[in-house]
Amino acid sequence: MNITTSLRAIAMVVLPAFAFVHCGGEQKAAEAPPTMPSAEPPTDQTLESDAGIAQTPAGINIATPTEDKAASASTSPPSSPSSSDTLNDAQIAAVTEAANTAEIAQAKIAQAKSKDAAVKRFAAMMITHHGQAKQKQAALKFKTEESGVSTALQADADATRDTLNAGKGSDFDKVYIAAQVAGHQKVLDTINDKLLPNVKDDRLKAYLLEIKPTVEQHLKQAKHLQENFDSKSSSTAHGTKQAG
Repeated sequence: MNITTSLRAIAMVVLPAFAFVHCGGEQKAAEAPPTMPSAEPPTDQTLESDAGIAQTPAGINIATPTEDKAASASTSPPSSPSSSDTLNDAQIAAVTEAANTAEIAQAKIAQAKSKDAAVKRFAAMMITHHGQAKQKQAALKFKTEESGVSTALQADADATRDTLNAGKGSDFDKVYIAAQVAGHQKVLDTINDKLLPNVKDDRLKAYLLEIKPTVEQHLKQAKHLQENFDSKSSSTAHGTKQAG
């Protein structure tokens, strides 16, 4: 065999092998991923883009400040209204009207049921003084309007009237006078704390200033009668104890 023939034989064997290796190499290159994941830790920009999503543990809600404010506004209870009573002139007039009417009604019951001369005189004075105040208010023609103050005053008056209607004997006198002390004290406090500070009409203010000293005098006399009843009860109890 000559040299030319030998080279041809070797070429026929070697060239297909090179072709096989070249094809296999391209296949492996195609199968490999374009880039490998980096072993470096993520940059700050990556952490910021993932915050609150992949980095937030399950079950924890991280809201933005705007969301927190909105949630707080939706769940916070409504503010309670002011506890102070601001009355207009019509509501003030309704309070004094209710007070005068109540005193007259209670005094009429006392005149019918009491056996004590001092209590009957006090009741007669209530009818006269509060009757005059009621007539004067009617002449001034103030408009009236109900409020929480006048409603509460009327409720107390109704309860007192029912108690007096059920009362009998000497206990009635004590109950009536005790009611007069409590009632006049409440009316006086109402005039000072709620009526005078809120009144706007000059005529209504003058009316309040006119009836205030009368209420104070009634309260003083009612307290004096109550002290007399207490003194009598104490003396009776002491005498009974000594006799025993």
